[in-house]
Amino acid sequence: MRVPITFINITQLSEHRIDGHASIYNELGGKLLTEEQKADPLHYADCIHWCLPGVPDTWNQIFLAHL
Repeated sequence: MRVPITFINITQLSEHRIDGHASIYNELGGKLLTEEQKADPLHYADCIHWCLPGVPDTWNQIFLAHL
């Protein structure tokens, strides 16, 4: 049995959006994070951006439209 597989290319959509990357943001209160702060994501990762509408929501909209 063959099942067709389709890939949705989200790279071009996401590569220039900083909020599209699951990483530590470089600023805290307008100041750049130090290397020690970047090494401690438990306290310095900016997780709230994943709770706001953004790139992952756009991925989901494209996926649902494709279905």
